[in-house]
Amino acid sequence: MEMCKMNVLSVTRDVEGGGGLVQLPLHLITHMVYLKAKNRVVVHTVDEEYYIMGTLMYWKKAISATGYRFVCADKTNVVNIDRIKAMDSDRHIAYFEEFPTKHSKSCTLTSIRFNEISKRIGIIGSSICFA
Repeated sequence: MEMCKMNVLSVTRDVEGGGGLVQLPLHLITHMVYLKAKNRVVVHTVDEEYYIMGTLMYWKKAISATGYRFVCADKTNVVNIDRIKAMDSDRHIAYFEEFPTKHSKSCTLTSIRFNEISKRIGIIGSSICFA
């Protein structure tokens, strides 16, 4: 029997899971962050955040095996490089909006990962200043 690959992730809206599970389409995920204080992985979209159990590397590997381009950004962040719209070369930050504001969600990157991802997705980093 051939298994079909999932395009959704079962997540919770609250850290403890009391609100039950919801299905989050994988293509909406911008990045994931390990939150040590809560021992959870926080799954970010442009507008929301959700929670899952497990390790960041487990989820990166599982989602990447499904065909999505999730890569390590630094020790505690994994980023969906197909969602990156702008990159700040001064602070090594990826944004998920073409014209980010000071309220935009972002993901920090190591300088090595910044350069690798920038080349891979063809976005030239620039200084991003907020008014």
